[in-house]
Amino acid sequence: MSGTLHGWRRVPAFFGMLALVLASLAFGPAGRAHAAANVSVEVGYADTLRANPNNFPTPWSGAPGVVYDGCAVSSCSYDGGAIRIVNNTGITVHVDSVTVHFGTCVFDLWQKNVPLGANQSLILAQTASGANSGCAADGTFDTSDVGPNGASWAGVCTPSGVIPVVDVSIDGTPSSLQDAGQILNTLGVDGADCGMGNESQQWAPIGSVSCPGSTLALAPPTQTDTVGIAATVTATLANSCGDPLQGALISFAVASGPDAGHTGSAVTDAGGKANFTYTGTAVGTDVVGASTTNPAGTITSNRVNVVWIKRASKLTISPSSTTSDFNDPVTVSGTLTDSAGPISGAPVTFTLNSAETCTGTTTANGSVSCSITPREAAGSYTLTAGYAGSAGDQPASASAPFTVAHEETTLTYTGSTHAANGQPYTLSGTLKEDGATPIAGRTVTFTLGGGGSAQTCSGTTDTAGNASCTIAAVNQPNAATVPAIAVFAGDAYYSPASASGVVTFLTMTGHAFGLSSSGLVGISPTPEAGPVSTTVPGTSAPPCVATISGLVNAGTLCASVSTAVNPNSSTANASVQRAGIGVLGIPAIQIGAVMSTSHMVCSGGTGDATVAYITVGGVAVPVSVHPGPNTTVNVLGVKLILNEQIPTDTATDHTLTVNAVHVIVPGLLNTVVASSTSDIHGCY
Repeated sequence: MSGTLHGWRRVPAFFGMLALVLASLAFGPAGRAHAAANVSVEVGYADTLRANPNNFPTPWSGAPGVVYDGCAVSSCSYDGGAIRIVNNTGITVHVDSVTVHFGTCVFDLWQKNVPLGANQSLILAQTASGANSGCAADGTFDTSDVGPNGASWAGVCTPSGVIPVVDVSIDGTPSSLQDAGQILNTLGVDGADCGMGNESQQWAPIGSVSCPGSTLALAPPTQTDTVGIAATVTATLANSCGDPLQGALISFAVASGPDAGHTGSAVTDAGGKANFTYTGTAVGTDVVGASTTNPAGTITSNRVNVVWIKRASKLTISPSSTTSDFNDPVTVSGTLTDSAGPISGAPVTFTLNSAETCTGTTTANGSVSCSITPREAAGSYTLTAGYAGSAGDQPASASAPFTVAHEETTLTYTGSTHAANGQPYTLSGTLKEDGATPIAGRTVTFTLGGGGSAQTCSGTTDTAGNASCTIAAVNQPNAATVPAIAVFAGDAYYSPASASGVVTFLTMTGHAFGLSSSGLVGISPTPEAGPVSTTVPGTSAPPCVATISGLVNAGTLCASVSTAVNPNSSTANASVQRAGIGVLGIPAIQIGAVMSTSHMVCSGGTGDATVAYITVGGVAVPVSVHPGPNTTVNVLGVKLILNEQIPTDTATDHTLTVNAVHVIVPGLLNTVVASSTSDIHGCY
């Protein structure tokens, strides 16, 4: 007998030169044929009149990948042979035709040119419900009751000797296959009346001996897995000869245990195997079973145990979270995992030095973080992390050295930028953490000036971080500015800090002279006191000049500028005993005994002048001994300004110039007699 599907046929054009090789049948040691991968032909017998689910050909109509050509399952009463063609070529093939011969009796019931996709199977069964005997052409295909040349064999228990032949044509290649095991005609007798009872025969490769029953075996019997890890149980569906039954839908269910009610399904592969993989949710023992159904009922498996144990968990602390400054919040972090990967949604508590704690919850990738604020002095401590465990995980802990560093500080000098010798002066500053949070209760030392003249005091920061102290009387050398320095020396918790400012000192200036002239006669200020610019008390008084000779002459000229502190002031004085102007083209002018004074403090200045007499061209000019400010007299083309006062003021600077007599002959002469200027700068 030959059970070979043989020959070649060009496959559809989109496969190019790929040719379909139909598998031959190989025979095992028991004389049964085993279909090689590619295309195999199987036979069986379907009987629901005497239902036995273990024997009924499985899979059947409705199973995944099954192309079914027979009467509808919901309304069909089965008592007939069945043929199954399985396509494992990986490409689509076409079943041109299938006929079955019992001698001269031919059954040709099914559709022609049926496309069969990769991994699909075609099941050909009776096309009409019920039973009949002999070579009936009504579609019942009751092959257990067909004898030689189609004779009725109903109730006959003598073997007919008929070997059914299945003719199959696939993609134009015909093959004639013998059912040597007489599965289609139940060993050549009417099985229902001759001891079989149920006539169902499980699928077997054509040419095989009869393998009527089936087993659905679940393995392994017991396995131990950690919660959260996937466990796999494997169901193997085979006929009673051990031939795998491919394409059956296997249903799995956890019958009892922590995962009771969990289900799944899979289709048996070419080895008859289907896997069920699921992940345990809690510690305990799951009892798992499997089943598959056919029109005769359900085939059930043995039950196996999946033992779930807690996973070992691992907790690590991130190195990047093991240092911080005192009193600075730091994000401590770590990762929690187990053998299944990251643990999410789990609380982890961090503790620093058995004092400060925080708790975070792990994210989807197992990372966790929270914020701790170290209250310890700078030094080395221990950071721990702890996880209490769960229904599926064991507890875990970790520790790491943690360094507390001195907190960074900022010190800002806030004292006034102005000071005056002889006056009190308050130095101040603000101490903060990182320029933001005030630091209270710390000593700040302040220094005004430097070197041997430095003046020092200290203050303690309040709740706002402010500290100040006052120097009762400033005593600094003459300088326009001096530094002010604030220093925090640091302690066990805070880093040192310093700040400085520039203090501008109140400056007294002044200028005085007896006589000056420009125009036809030029005379530099004589004698000249100053200009003076100082922050300390002092006097500038050059020797008096007895005589100035010439067209402009004078006698006994004196000038001085003096400064004082507490209160700060500038005073200028100038005097001329006599002065005369005898310039051609200008009336002769005689001036006797004049004096000017200018005095300036920050609140304002005062000035005055005295004039004994004035004559112009021999004519006396009526003047008061104390002329009013800016008294102006015009005589014979000569302009005289008596007690001329010229103030200049800003918010911080004040100047007053007092000229006892100012002689102006436009375009010819400009002469000032007894000029005093006092100034004060940097008032605050």
